[in-house]
Amino acid sequence: MTFTYTPETPTDITRVRYHVADTDAATALWTDEEIQFVIDEAGSYKSAVISLIGNLIARFAREPDFVADWLRVDTSKALPMLQALLKEKRQALNVSSITAQALPVYRGDSDQTEPPEW
Repeated sequence: MTFTYTPETPTDITRVRYHVADTDAATALWTDEEIQFVIDEAGSYKSAVISLIGNLIARFAREPDFVADWLRVDTSKALPMLQALLKEKRQALNVSSITAQALPVYRGDSDQTEPPEW
């Protein structure tokens, strides 16, 4: 379990940490290994930023609001801010929320098994 943040020699992990404001080792949200896993799964550091913000939204959505004596924690107030951050980062990093892939469609009553030559 490691933490690195090196803006002087940026890596993809540093870029992700910068964009999600996870730059303090004492209060780190994710380890380097977790961030690298998300980068590998998402395919790029930009997509990993979006994925990790989504992870934060999911965490806060599960946490209930509570009051204990003088302490009040309203996690529901954090959700709109995180959703706004997600929208902002999608635009800033040019990561679309919609993806598509073209697939050839074959008639069900044909014996066609290969893509047609267009």
